[in-house]
Amino acid sequence: MKDTPETPEKPKAPDAEKSDASAEENPQAKENVFSDDNLSKDSVVEPDAPVEPKKLDLGAMKRDVTITPEDKVAFIDAVVENRRFTKGYSLFGGRITVTVRSLTTDEVNALSAWTVRQGNKDSAGLLAGRYRKYLMAAHIAMLNGVELPPLEEPLFETVKSDGKTTLPPGWVKRCDQFDGMDFGRFNAIMGCIADFDTRYSILCQKAEDANFWNPDTP
Repeated sequence: MKDTPETPEKPKAPDAEKSDASAEENPQAKENVFSDDNLSKDSVVEPDAPVEPKKLDLGAMKRDVTITPEDKVAFIDAVVENRRFTKGYSLFGGRITVTVRSLTTDEVNALSAWTVRQGNKDSAGLLAGRYRKYLMAAHIAMLNGVELPPLEEPLFETVKSDGKTTLPPGWVKRCDQFDGMDFGRFNAIMGCIADFDTRYSILCQKAEDANFWNPDTP
């Protein structure tokens, strides 16, 4: 009696193989993330944990600064009262005045998350230029006597209830006001932000030192 030949298995189509592989790697790959349960309201796309922005060439953002007693008093008061730390700057003999403010943790995460997402679309140069405008929109509390409110919410991009429409963060358009600004003026203001960031970072690091709480100590 002759052996019955085995029926060769039909090869899977390339798309089917990819689909099976995706399902094995991610058990939820076949699930519809926009199920009926998720369509009842808009969904804010917020990262689970802080994310780091793509490495950008922002120039010399670190500055040599001297922490003054006034800096310490202002920082301590802001921490104790749970409000933003601010510092005023005067440029070109007072012809340009800038007040720079610290950011909230949500604002930092939102800036980072949006920059990471845009990094997949924009060139490094374009992204770096846009990121500077993000920093301006977030950090500047007042420019030449004109108040700039904190970043508009939602801070993170939002998926509408139809599951198809994605809206950018409410603060993104705020950056447009810096389009067309003279390069020298832009760099001068960014210099204030760089000084502030360096100063604020030092203050945060030294806050654990018991002697720091005496404004007269270095």
